[in-house]
Amino acid sequence: MQVHVITGDAGTGKTTKLRSIEAQQLAEGRKAGIIHADAYSHHGLLAIMEVKVERGERTLLVDDCSSKQIEEILQWQREAAGNERFEDLAIHLVRRAG
Repeated sequence: MQVHVITGDAGTGKTTKLRSIEAQQLAEGRKAGIIHADAYSHHGLLAIMEVKVERGERTLLVDDCSSKQIEEILQWQREAAGNERFEDLAIHLVRRAG
């Protein structure tokens, strides 16, 4: 599992970068969709991410993450280390500005 955290001030194009990754995934025929982290608690976000992994998505795109949500996802990454199910999973997180 690879986790990429995209940071920057508001208006720096963080979400644009995420949308670019989404467009690339769709062009390659892969499932893609941006999860809006502000709609979930940190536990809820992990749950929706698990659902997407179960459906076969290998690239997860998450916008507007809080520091707590990012911490929880990094903990999930540590716990999943060595688990074949998560080997080819890439997660792109955009940190909430501010």
